[in-house]
Amino acid sequence: MVAIRPLRTAAVITLGVLALAACGGSNDTAQDGNAAADSPAGESSPGGDEARTLPDSEPGSDSDPGTDSDTESESGAGDEQPEAEPGSGSSDDEGSVRAAQPGWCATDSLAASLSPLNAAAGQRYAALVLTNTSDAACRTQGWPGLSLETGEGDTIPTTTVRDDSREPAQLTIEPGASAWAQLHWTVVAGDEDPADGSCGPDPSTLEVIPPDQESATPADWELGQVCGAGRIEALPLASGSGPAE
Repeated sequence: MVAIRPLRTAAVITLGVLALAACGGSNDTAQDGNAAADSPAGESSPGGDEARTLPDSEPGSDSDPGTDSDTESESGAGDEQPEAEPGSGSSDDEGSVRAAQPGWCATDSLAASLSPLNAAAGQRYAALVLTNTSDAACRTQGWPGLSLETGEGDTIPTTTVRDDSREPAQLTIEPGASAWAQLHWTVVAGDEDPADGSCGPDPSTLEVIPPDQESATPADWELGQVCGAGRIEALPLASGSGPAE
């Protein structure tokens, strides 16, 4: 009995040492875990910005991590298109509309003529008519330019005054159709006319420059003198060949 007791004591001592060793290892592990938890979330280990390790696939999974999300992202980005705003057309549509519109009326596609309108005391009015003589529709808008000439072809000083009491409108003139503008002038001599009371030579031709053009087309003038130093007021072109009766 005496020999056995020391063995038991030694065994107890040995077990105690092992238990302390085990406790010491657990504390170290806990301390390491606490240190990791206390470290800032934004800090990374050296080299972490240069390489990142993707998580392993779950056992039995054949797909490469991130493949599905990448595919969905690429397909989704291509499928989504911005919605067009109401009333906004594409550039192709706008180009088609422009292509469908007729061109501006060229001078050589228009014939000019004059028709007298009702006169007042010392005041004269006429309808200047531009007729489309081509085989295609054309557009025009605005006021014509005017220049009086004598029978010998000499230019008479002429001042065209744009009457803006009516807004100009874009007009489409079909082949054979017309647009017209009202002209107004005075036959009463003024201070700007010759001192002898005359209003200068009698015109025989009115050269008419259509809007957006540089050359003129002639119209016969049989309406007498134009006083006020050749001042003629003109309204913008309108559809038709004269005022409605």
